[in-house]
Amino acid sequence: MSDVLEGGPRRSGPPRWVWLAAGVLAVVAAGGYVVVRPDHPGTPAAEGSPTSVLAPTAPSPAPWPSSAGACGTTAYRPLMSLQPLAERTGVRVLVGGYGVRLVDTDTGTVRPVGGIPADAQHVIGELVPAAAAVYVLSAPCDGGAGRVYRLEGRTAHLVASAPVSDLLGGMARVWAVDYPDSAAPNNPVVLRPLGGGRSLTLPPQAYPVADTSAGVVIAVGPVHPTSGPPHVVVVDPGTARPVRTLGVGQPLATDATQVLLLGQCDQGEATASCTVTRIDLRTGQVRGRYRLPSGRVPASSGSVSRDGRRVAFQLARATSDTHFDTGHPLPPSDVVVLHLDTGRLDVVPGLELAPKTAAGLGFANDGGWVFATVSDGDHAHVLAWRPGLGSPQAVARLAGPVAWAPPLLLVA
Repeated sequence: MSDVLEGGPRRSGPPRWVWLAAGVLAVVAAGGYVVVRPDHPGTPAAEGSPTSVLAPTAPSPAPWPSSAGACGTTAYRPLMSLQPLAERTGVRVLVGGYGVRLVDTDTGTVRPVGGIPADAQHVIGELVPAAAAVYVLSAPCDGGAGRVYRLEGRTAHLVASAPVSDLLGGMARVWAVDYPDSAAPNNPVVLRPLGGGRSLTLPPQAYPVADTSAGVVIAVGPVHPTSGPPHVVVVDPGTARPVRTLGVGQPLATDATQVLLLGQCDQGEATASCTVTRIDLRTGQVRGRYRLPSGRVPASSGSVSRDGRRVAFQLARATSDTHFDTGHPLPPSDVVVLHLDTGRLDVVPGLELAPKTAAGLGFANDGGWVFATVSDGDHAHVLAWRPGLGSPQAVARLAGPVAWAPPLLLVA
């Protein structure tokens, strides 16, 4: 299923173009879904009238299929129509969640990475490529700060003695991110380079988005999306001084040269005015605008292909599922691929995600294949899809409970 976004990209500057390494909003526009309210039945005729006919009552949707996950969570299972992977992709992926596993997508072989906790009391929440290595954040179920490991082959080594709340990676360095404690919300956000060096102090309401050759991209503004979109700026990694302003909006995705920002997509405004804007990090110039389908807004952060021409993310449906109910008013979502050169929007068929659930997403090097991880509670799935396929392809089933969609990182 494919749609062409209205208008396609509109460029105001010369064409130019690393997935958000860490710290992207788990739900980009949590307040931006359309809340679906049931229609009220018509008023019946006066009581006692022989012609009174009660309006038919629609059957209540069944509970959405669910399973117990790690850390005492309930995982709403994805609704999937899968086929076995019938083509070679030449790709290996690292998958987090329950420990870290290396998956060969052509054979389905799953090999665990040693040296990292792999149990139901720890969650591997981040796999961050940085400084020609991969860093892993393992956090306990109690919500406390986690430990950082560096992958060396099929073994991981602890690199941060102090607990870390978040990671931000770049081409030359990796940062530990310290957010203000709830008891002291006016304290600054601090980035500490794990390899040693000067820390970077940011405003209390700053959210680090990406570390690029153009500088550190941060969003500064309201903590909750419904309070208004943040300002997105590039700051100098040595001084934290602003280098340039990129615009106002929720960051959807970024790579080494560009950021994609969401326009105003608040609740009740998920119409054609919900637009993705493509902005050059070095110049601040707008390189394209993409109007999203009416009534649909992004429901996750995005992953950009290596060539910078595609971005995969979750897009909320305009209406709730009439067959299943999670007890939440938000609608389910699809995984979609937006082609930044043409504005075409591909919707991955045969995969429906419950409200407020996510998929780990990543592209193969050539940008054709999209890989996804989804949580099934006591296990997870690795899926693959490319345009032209009727449904996602099953790559591997990973044993072990997970709390949410495991992070995914392509390594070959």
